[in-house]
Amino acid sequence: MQVRTQILNPQPTQLPLFINPTAGQAAVLLAQLRQDQRLLIHELTPEQLKPALQAEIAKGTPRVLICGGDGTLALAAASLAGTQTAMAVIAGGTLNHFAHNWKLPIEVDAAVNLAFTSPQVTAVDVGYVNQRLFLNTSSVGAYVHFVRIRELYETKMSYRLASLRAGFNSLLRLRSSHLYVDGVKLRSPLIFIGVWERDLSLSGLGTVHTAGQSALHVLILKTTTYGSIAKLIFNAMFRGREPVTQLDQVDSRLVEQLSVNNHHTKHSIYIALDGELSLAMTPLEYRYAANALLVVTPATQTQPCS
Repeated sequence: MQVRTQILNPQPTQLPLFINPTAGQAAVLLAQLRQDQRLLIHELTPEQLKPALQAEIAKGTPRVLICGGDGTLALAAASLAGTQTAMAVIAGGTLNHFAHNWKLPIEVDAAVNLAFTSPQVTAVDVGYVNQRLFLNTSSVGAYVHFVRIRELYETKMSYRLASLRAGFNSLLRLRSSHLYVDGVKLRSPLIFIGVWERDLSLSGLGTVHTAGQSALHVLILKTTTYGSIAKLIFNAMFRGREPVTQLDQVDSRLVEQLSVNNHHTKHSIYIALDGELSLAMTPLEYRYAANALLVVTPATQTQPCS
């Protein structure tokens, strides 16, 4: 991670903003964003976003605003990474992990004002799997089933209730798979990969560790039976194991690269990237990319927060 000053002389009077008009809270956000005459709003589908951003990069646009959840931000970041065009974030998702990690304002007016006035851009780290960029997390195994069930329930109930029901359903159907991690065969129902070291205390489980190391943080759940799963939950919740890595059913490692495979021949597998499902070809080749993406951040922000 590197903090840089981006000279704004003079300060921009207009900036392009990109939003998918059919996604999530877009209709509500658009009604508010259209009131700001400084914004050149582009309503685009995900397929249209890449060429539109490439055009801004070619023009030398110093920064662009991206409105959406973590999946949309990651899609934009894939085009912006490695360029001198910085991404300003208008958080439009449900959880907005990326905005929270970097202390970016969630309120729309504050986020827009930051994009126009902050002289600071931070070169943040990202992850890749088979050349597909992710900003926060990726996972293989049980979480994929969880997302599928949650999306089904979301058509009938709120996000939080759908998440609870999907979590219970996934626990009941938890299955271990034979996987090869860097060539070593193991059985696991879940592999989690996070950008930057994660907090493994029960109070902050899975969030970015403020004093953590720059790497991919890999967590491998090694439980293979309902009995071992029940023991894991009991030890974590009632014996207060801090951190979770004290439990022998969890393998925690910090790496620059990781290879995950579940078959001797190449075939497709669903994985989770920033909370959304994606079809990828095995083997899954993960790598850490430091200082890859310029993000407009508050002038006092120098590291991610938990």
